[in-house]
Amino acid sequence: MRISIVIPTYNEEKYIGRTLKSVQDLETGSYEVETIIIDAGSTDKTAEIVKSYPTKLVVIPHRGIGFARKKGIEYATGQIIISTDSDTIVPRNWLTTHVKALLEPNVVLSYGPFKVVDGSFSYRFFINYLQYYGWLVTHYIFRRTLATGQNTAFWKEKALLVGGYDEKLLIMEDLDFSLRMSETGKTVYLKDLIVIASGRRSKEGWRFFTRTAMITVQYFLFGKKNLEGFPDFR
Repeated sequence: MRISIVIPTYNEEKYIGRTLKSVQDLETGSYEVETIIIDAGSTDKTAEIVKSYPTKLVVIPHRGIGFARKKGIEYATGQIIISTDSDTIVPRNWLTTHVKALLEPNVVLSYGPFKVVDGSFSYRFFINYLQYYGWLVTHYIFRRTLATGQNTAFWKEKALLVGGYDEKLLIMEDLDFSLRMSETGKTVYLKDLIVIASGRRSKEGWRFFTRTAMITVQYFLFGKKNLEGFPDFR
């Protein structure tokens, strides 16, 4: 079986090397694995760093995380696609654990949490505790699938059936996609399969929390998809 790991990038020279190193160190078992980078036209050393690893670099000068993730599905040749971000470190058993979950009957998507080890205290507390336990409650009690792009795997065939990621979304594209995927079959929450992301979003200060609250209300209560994205922090 072939597995595709998809990572969107834009000016990620600070982080992409450590991300690809963790991907390179993955346990892959007997699976054939490809790593695809969808780059939005970086102007720093991102492409140079990516080319030093065994990856497929696809440069499309178009900004937008929903667009990049959707293109990743199109370029992937694997039956299973695993998604992460360019500032994320994945554990060695990341790929094999996701694949094992997806091979269970009727499972269309598996996902896990992320935590951060840097950034402000308030941001780390929100991500590592409030969000982490909130996701547990959301999945096991409310039966809702809210998968983040740092740590999600799915069958390509099923993703194509739901139209992939919404390329117009600048934020919430991952949650939107996972909710639509959950309508096609079972989803599995791998609560112990934790990836480590950077805490750079904390540079926005309290605006991060007010923005998060605002877009959550707009999306879930009013169905709004023309949402304000996060500012870039590199």
